[in-house]
Amino acid sequence: MTRVNQPDSLLTEIRDIKRRLRALETRSAALAQPVAPAADVPNPEETRDDKTE
Repeated sequence: MTRVNQPDSLLTEIRDIKRRLRALETRSAALAQPVAPAADVPNPEETRDDKTE
């Protein structure tokens, strides 16, 4: 049996993949926080209502 197919090696691989996934999720969450919330962006329909009246 090759080293990769041994149960201990598979568990180690799964743990490593989970660790990498958590790191990526944490990084993407940290990068997404500084973005301005959608409430700060003007609504185009509100602008149209102002022009029609």
